[in-house]
Amino acid sequence: MVNNETLGESFKRELEEATTNTILDPAYRKKKLILWIVRTTISVILYIIFWKYNWVKWSLLFTIPLSLFSLFTIIGSPYLLKRKKERTKKKIEETEKLMAETLDE
Repeated sequence: MVNNETLGESFKRELEEATTNTILDPAYRKKKLILWIVRTTISVILYIIFWKYNWVKWSLLFTIPLSLFSLFTIIGSPYLLKRKKERTKKKIEETEKLMAETLDE
């Protein structure tokens, strides 16, 4: 029974360590969002300056999706990580209940 308790505790400890990750920190997200805005603004200025070249127009096919994906990761990843954290907590609790029931029998 000692091993089962330490296993559950180690899972909870690892989960708590993961929640203190910088990705979930609002200040970190704000910094990343500001950097994204600066990077996108510089890209737009460069596109305006070099628009006369044909290859610049074709590079938008890569730039726009990558920029949108970057924005999604900045905004969406904390939400997805929080959901995953809650699901993991529920699974740990269910596993502990099942282990306790099994040991009682």
